Amino acid sequence: MAGLARNSFLSKDTCLTIKNSKKIILDFVTFSLKAALNNSESAQVLYANLPLEINLVQWGRELYGDTQIHLPERNLVSELETGSIAYSSRGNYLCVFYGQQPAWPVEVVGKIDGSEWEKLKNEDALTMLRVYADII
Repeated sequence: MAGLARNSFLSKDTCLTIKNSKKIILDFVTFSLKAALNNSESAQVLYANLPLEINLVQWGRELYGDTQIHLPERNLVSELETGSIAYSSRGNYLCVFYGQQPAWPVEVVGKIDGSEWEKLKNEDALTMLRVYADII
């Protein structure tokens, strides 16, 4: 990731998904995906407020819903990797991206493991998301 301009693609905190990252489960009722939160302040606050139950809205290849909590936004980006999990203070939304870019800058808080996000492409009626810690 070296050489990327700040806020052009990934913030430095986005790249901090390392050994000590917090693992989470995104439970869409009919299937679940594993993900890792980065070490940003926003991700830490999100993790401290788990479990969450979020009513989802689909917009293109993005799912989002109100978390009912406010997270800090320190490193907003307007482009991100497919499979990214982000937060937007416009509605306190948790957003899951699986094929498009955000409509406005967001705070990346994590990423779905590997290519598991591809399972989302085949789903049209996802309306509920439960997010909880992946305690192994």
